[in-house]
Amino acid sequence: MHFALLQQSAAPNTQLLFIVNVVVVVSVVVFATGVVVALLRRTIRRRVEEEKLAAMGTATARILHQVKNPLQTIVLHADLLMDDGIVGDPVSRREVSEAIVGESQRLVAMLNELSVYASGSRRALAREPLRLHDMLRHLARQEEREAEEKGIRVDASGVSEATILGDAYYLQQALDNLVRNACEAMAGREGAMLMLGVERVGTVAAVRVADNGPGIPPDKLEGIFQPFVSTKGKGMGLGLSICREIVEAHGGKIEVQSEPGVGTTFTILLPLYEETPAAVRG
Repeated sequence: MHFALLQQSAAPNTQLLFIVNVVVVVSVVVFATGVVVALLRRTIRRRVEEEKLAAMGTATARILHQVKNPLQTIVLHADLLMDDGIVGDPVSRREVSEAIVGESQRLVAMLNELSVYASGSRRALAREPLRLHDMLRHLARQEEREAEEKGIRVDASGVSEATILGDAYYLQQALDNLVRNACEAMAGREGAMLMLGVERVGTVAAVRVADNGPGIPPDKLEGIFQPFVSTKGKGMGLGLSICREIVEAHGGKIEVQSEPGVGTTFTILLPLYEETPAAVRG
């Protein structure tokens, strides 16, 4: 009888002890998990900060490098104007002056590009119905005059009618950048051709800017839309990053396909807009 009572009293104690042990184990696990999560967050935060610092260092180095070159040229040619022999020779004086003006304009263009990139998040779009086919045809006519001197042929035969709701100024800026990159890539190449096109694909308008230049190496293709990344020896490396920002601000996306030795094609996909009797801009 006494033994049975002891067993009955021991049962609740055993259960209580089991519950206490479970609580202790759970508490330890929760505490350990919290510590691990905190350490992981600190590690991730530190890694992000290091990546930000590394990106800032790369950007600063590229900016300084790009700004330093034209400044050195300006200082060098300004120093030449101190030479009486050059000042007295109209031809030499003109060449030196043109070099100073040219490098100054290049410096201003780079600073403008930096300003445009820095104001990206505050960029306000004035959207209105916009005929992409009119914009592409106008761009082709404009480019033909300049491209002919460089031996580049412009083909705009693949332009179909497509209207979107967009900001003409910023989209023109994005297209101009892609066309300029294509022409620079094909400089000096025999049979160079710039191809401009737009077509309706389902609910989107697909704008294509293609060239038959040297193409982009696969190892560089993935990062070309990152700021301060460039496959060229000059420039800030902000043009394609700005293009992507403008396109995404319009609810679209930009894609690239490139094959070394064959050429590169940039495709901008933008939501179509059904025209109304109201006037639309080209």
